Amino acid sequence: MGCMASRTQKEAYLTSEEKQDLLNEWKSSTPAAVAETGTRLDALRKKLRAKQLNAYIVPTADAHNSEYTAACDRRREYISGFTGSAGTAIVLLDSAHLFTDGRYHIQASQQLNRDWTLHKVGQPQVDNWPQWLAKNLPSGTAVGIDPTLISHQSASMLASTLNKVGIAIHYDHSNLVDKIWDSRPEPVFFPIYEHEMKYAGVSATDKISTVREWLSKQNSPGAYVLSSLDEIAWLFNVRGASIPCNPVFPAYAVVKMTATHLFIDPRLVNKDSASYFASLPVELHAYDDIWSWIKSNNWCDMQFYFQHDASVALVQAAGQDNARLLPPDSPVAMAKATKNEVEQRGMHNAYLRDGAAWVRWAAWLEEAMGNNEQIDEREAADVLQSYRMQDPMYAMESYDAISATNQNAALPHYETPKSHGRVIDKSTPYLNDSGAQYHDGTIDTTRTVHFGTPTFEQRRAYTRVLQGHMALAQARFPQGTTGAQLDMLARQPLFQDGFNYLHGTGHGIGAFLNVHEGPYGFSSSSGGSITPVALEEGMAVSDEPGFYEEGQFGIRIESVFIVKSIGTYRDFGGKWLHFELVTRVPISTKMIDFRLLNDNEKIWLYKHNALCRHELLPMVEHDARATRWLQRQ
Repeated sequence: MGCMASRTQKEAYLTSEEKQDLLNEWKSSTPAAVAETGTRLDALRKKLRAKQLNAYIVPTADAHNSEYTAACDRRREYISGFTGSAGTAIVLLDSAHLFTDGRYHIQASQQLNRDWTLHKVGQPQVDNWPQWLAKNLPSGTAVGIDPTLISHQSASMLASTLNKVGIAIHYDHSNLVDKIWDSRPEPVFFPIYEHEMKYAGVSATDKISTVREWLSKQNSPGAYVLSSLDEIAWLFNVRGASIPCNPVFPAYAVVKMTATHLFIDPRLVNKDSASYFASLPVELHAYDDIWSWIKSNNWCDMQFYFQHDASVALVQAAGQDNARLLPPDSPVAMAKATKNEVEQRGMHNAYLRDGAAWVRWAAWLEEAMGNNEQIDEREAADVLQSYRMQDPMYAMESYDAISATNQNAALPHYETPKSHGRVIDKSTPYLNDSGAQYHDGTIDTTRTVHFGTPTFEQRRAYTRVLQGHMALAQARFPQGTTGAQLDMLARQPLFQDGFNYLHGTGHGIGAFLNVHEGPYGFSSSSGGSITPVALEEGMAVSDEPGFYEEGQFGIRIESVFIVKSIGTYRDFGGKWLHFELVTRVPISTKMIDFRLLNDNEKIWLYKHNALCRHELLPMVEHDARATRWLQRQ
C-alpha cells in the first residue's frame, strides 16, 4: 500500500483506516470456496498430458513452507475448493483426490464436490498420499510437483516410496496450477518496517553475529540459508503485512562470515527500510535471484546450511554434496523460540490489554444474548475484532477467528463465514477462538461459554476439558522434558470418560510473529517435529485441550503460558521448569460440574479468575457493563 511508502519509522504503525483497508484487501483477494472444479481440473489435465505426467501433486504450503499463505499462493484451495490450512491434492488424468487430517475431515467432506475423493488420513485403513500413490499408480508412470513447494526431506521420503515401485518424480519450477489459474490474486506489497528494539530486545546486528559465531565453529566455511519467513523477520528485526495474519513477508536470507544477503521483492522495500538494511549492513537482491546466487556460489568446498524444511529446489541449487539440513532445533529457530526478557514483558502487556478488550466484548455479547438479540457468528467475531482494533498497538488478526455455535463448534478448525453465519443459540456452548497481532505480542485465546442452561453431557464434557487444561497448566518438569511427554496430562481427564480430541494439545507462539511457532509444542510429535524438542525457559506455548461431539457441540479452552524456571524441594535433580500464565481472560464456571473437581482444581480456578479480575478491573473501569461482567466471574 503506497500510503506507507514515505512514512518515517516512528510513524510506521497503521492508522485505523489503513488497518481496515488492509483487512479488506486480504478478504477481497481470498478465493471463495469453489462449488464446481471440473473446468479447472480439465485445464490442468491438459497440462499433465503435454508434460507426459500421470499425476500432479498440489500441496498447501508456499515456497517457504508457510502455514498461512498469501492468496496468490493458495493453489490447492483454487484447484479443489477446500479451504482448510492442511491437506494435499493429487490430480490424476481420470480422478482427483484430497488428503487431510482429522481437523478437517468434516469440513473437507462439506466443501469437496463430486469431482473429488476425500481421504480421511488418520482413520483406519486410510493411507497417506505417498503410500496411496505407490499402491494406485502403475510402474512406469510419472508424478509431477513444483520443487519449491515440497521440502527436501519430504521429497526424499516420497522418492524412496515411489521409486521402489517404478514411479518417477518430475520436478518443474513452472507450476502447472499457476498456468491455468485465471484471475490469480496479486501479491500484497505492503512496505516492510523495522521492529523496534523496545519490542525486539536484541539488535539484528547481535543476532547476525550469533549466527556467524555458530558458522565459525563448523568444520567447513559456509552459508546459513534461511527460508522460513518468521525466522527471516526475527533475524533482521523487520516486520511486514504481505501474508494475512502473520507479520512477515516473502524473502530468503543468507548469512556468511563476511556478508549478509536478503532476497526480496524491491516493491516491499521503501526508503526507510533500505536505509535500515544498509546500516546493518545487509545486501539486497531481487527475490528470484536466490537460485542464481546459490548456484554461482556453489564451490566444491562451500557448505550450505539449510533449515530442516528447506525445499528440494534450494537443496538442488546448492548440490547434494554441499547441502546440510539442520535439525528442527536449529540455532535461529531456538533463539527465536526462547523469548528474551523484553519480548516476554511485551507478551504480558499484550495479553493484558487484549484481556481488557475480551472482557468488554464478552459483556456486550452476554447482554445482547440476555436481551434475545439475534447475534450470528460473524457479528460476534467482528465486534471482538473491533474492540481489539481500538488498541494503537494493533496490527492485524493473528489468525482467522473461529466463532462457532451449535454443531459448528464441533469442527476444531471451523471457518466462520465472511458474512453472517449461524445465529448463536442458547441450547449449546458458544466457542470463540481468536487473536490479534500487536506490535508487542501475538494473541491466541479460546473460551467456551453458554447463554442458556447446559445439559448434563455439556457440563461433563466442559469439566473434563477444563481439568485437562488445569493439569497441564500446573505441570512441573525437569529440564529436557518435551511437549510429547507432557501431552498426556491434558488428555488423561478426558480419557476417564472415553473422550479425546484429534489435534495437538498446544503449540509454540511467536513474539509478534507466527501464531503457530515450532519446533516445540504439545503433541505426540511435539509440534510436528520428527524429533521432539525439549521445552526451554522463555518459550511461549498454548494449552488447548478440547472435546467435539460431531453434529452437536464443541468445547475448547486455550490459554498461553511462558516456560519459566522454578525452585523445588531441596532443588533435587538439577533445573526444573513450570508454566507462567500469560492469558488474562476469565474461565467461565457456568458449565462446570463441580462434583468432578478436586480441591486443588477448585483453588487453581478461583485464583485464575481472581487474578484476571484484579488486573483487568482498572483497565475497564470506564466501561460499567464490562466492570459488572468481570466482577461476576
